[in-house]
Amino acid sequence: MLHNVWYPFLRHKAVLSVLFVINLLGTIYGYIWYEPQLRDTPLIYWPFVPDSPTASLFFTVVLGLWIFGKRSPLLETLAFITLIKYGVWAVVMNVLFLRTLGSDADTFTVLMALMLMVSHGAMAVQALLYAPFMTWTIRSFVLTLVWVIHNDVVDYVLGQWPRYPALAEHIMWIGYGSFWLTGLCFFVGYVLVLRTSLDNKVIRM
Repeated sequence: MLHNVWYPFLRHKAVLSVLFVINLLGTIYGYIWYEPQLRDTPLIYWPFVPDSPTASLFFTVVLGLWIFGKRSPLLETLAFITLIKYGVWAVVMNVLFLRTLGSDADTFTVLMALMLMVSHGAMAVQALLYAPFMTWTIRSFVLTLVWVIHNDVVDYVLGQWPRYPALAEHIMWIGYGSFWLTGLCFFVGYVLVLRTSLDNKVIRM
């Protein structure tokens, strides 16, 4: 019964429009936040450095398509996986960041970390809330898998991961955990979205 109450609300164009604006503004802020790192990053890596803003960009485009009655299985797959992946990743990273700083963390740093945890946690929640409305294809699933694994390689093999200097000495374990998080995100996506698409026989190769 709960889904009968929430589903029409979540799909209402007014709600989608508000979320579109919120995600658009968050995406812009995210790219601005990454600007110092991008200045020092070779151009070839730029698409893979601002992980969270790119995830929210995918979802912003998906919301825009839904508002106008359009769909894109690839963008829906990219949005779901990356919203959860980088939403959860950022929450964990900021918890570890504050734990590492301990009593040395000033008020501004603590508030900034809390803001990042709340905003990135909301990214993952959005993906879970809108999973029932998404339609994936096997192709979109595979292409997204390639994108995210490649992104992990750029981050942790080629050294372009988002800067957290206080956690740099733990980068090996952060990268290890990130690869496992990727696997978990795709498993959740398969269970919540792709399997349903297969059951409904809407898969298009």
